[in-house]
Amino acid sequence: MTIDAAALLDGFRHSWIDGAPWVARGEGIPSINPATGLDQGLIDDGGGQAADIAVMAARDAFNGGWGRLRSAERSGHLLAWAERIAANIDQLAWLETLEVGRPITDARALVSQGPGLVRYCASLIGDLAVRADGVARRPRGVVGAITPWNFPVANVLVRAAPILAAGNCLVLKPSELSPRSAVLLGQLASEAGLPAGVFNVVLGRGDTTGAALAAHSDVDMITFTGSTQTGRAIAQTAASLRLKPVALECGGKSAQIVAQDMIDEDEIWPAIFWSAFWNTGQWCASRSRLLVPSGKLHRAVAGLAAAAEAWRVGDPSDPTTALGPLASSRQHRTVAGYRETARAASAHLVLPCPLGMLDPRGFFVCPELILNPGADAPVWREETFGPLLAVQEYADIDEAVGLAEASDYGLASTLWTADRNLAEAVAERLTVGSVDVMTTPQAKPGLGSGGYFEPRKQSGYGVDGGFQGMAAYTAPQAITYVS
Repeated sequence: MTIDAAALLDGFRHSWIDGAPWVARGEGIPSINPATGLDQGLIDDGGGQAADIAVMAARDAFNGGWGRLRSAERSGHLLAWAERIAANIDQLAWLETLEVGRPITDARALVSQGPGLVRYCASLIGDLAVRADGVARRPRGVVGAITPWNFPVANVLVRAAPILAAGNCLVLKPSELSPRSAVLLGQLASEAGLPAGVFNVVLGRGDTTGAALAAHSDVDMITFTGSTQTGRAIAQTAASLRLKPVALECGGKSAQIVAQDMIDEDEIWPAIFWSAFWNTGQWCASRSRLLVPSGKLHRAVAGLAAAAEAWRVGDPSDPTTALGPLASSRQHRTVAGYRETARAASAHLVLPCPLGMLDPRGFFVCPELILNPGADAPVWREETFGPLLAVQEYADIDEAVGLAEASDYGLASTLWTADRNLAEAVAERLTVGSVDVMTTPQAKPGLGSGGYFEPRKQSGYGVDGGFQGMAAYTAPQAITYVS
């Protein structure tokens, strides 16, 4: 598909409120192409005014009957929205490529999963209406969602689809780095027949628009995905004027343990590479720590070096590119800081990924291994959100668990072993929301958990995924008939 990038970017730079574009006054926020470092126009900074107007529109839509629609009718609206998304995969994917440097082939593949998620949530609406033990589930009302920049389309849909399916109205604030696909999704929802005010998108900075949404007295619930530091601020702000439930999915420093029975299997390394470096390491569940048995470090280095040959780093608009740039100059500086600190203290290896055309103004970083940094090293304990994989040897499984736990985060872990008894014993000791057990060398990792889960420690709180995750956007109401 040939695109007019300038026209595409210009078409979705305003907030989408009450079923129409809403144009903010004043200066906008510069948008930078991470592959070239060049300016690509302004997006609106709506601030508190945009949040106020959008919340009012959402409240009117909720009181107007969205939350009381029969299951079949609400499901029909979502299914129509899924069809509109499916018809606009290319536009959504190109916005992702232009705004955050996601390789276009990868962007199309991920965005193509979006309609299926919306359809899945639509299929669960009827189950929400089923009462158990005299308890009914009621929509919470107006839900505010604040989403990050790393997966622009997926991050919006994973929040919007269950929130709307549960009968709520939504005010969504996407990251100022990647807001345009959210605006397009809002427009597509309106085209699909969702009533005005049901799905609103407000653009702006986190410390203005986002803070105003989190603190708004007429918002009934806040859900946030992003850094732990910002998550803490969101939780404090949300309680400042009115008590309301908050769901947080925050940072991660997920460990991947290769047990003794798997370490000599050549087939495991492409999956381990993917788990650490996909999306240039910019995802909260990236397995950015790798634990291997003592004396087997050479196996990890050789295996990952061989796997790297299939991952071309280059221009994200090139269909053959597998890894693009980091999403912003700020993230590039953050990763460079961790890399230089780690290199000064530990052995390292830049993996031999093939290199395509790299604009020197772009924010490119090649995947790198940091070898045996130790459990106290920042690269081991802290979220780097970039293509740095810390590889550490362990003497026995007890030490492996201890090293995996040596982080304030508790999002996810992976264990490679065919021994299910070992897997159960290790999973019980890991303070994380989800554990992927790879029982064969050919096992393929996927995105997130296979079921619902809740982040642990400083990775957040609140049930996510599946029917239980959708039900979290409802409030249980006990109904007792007394005679």
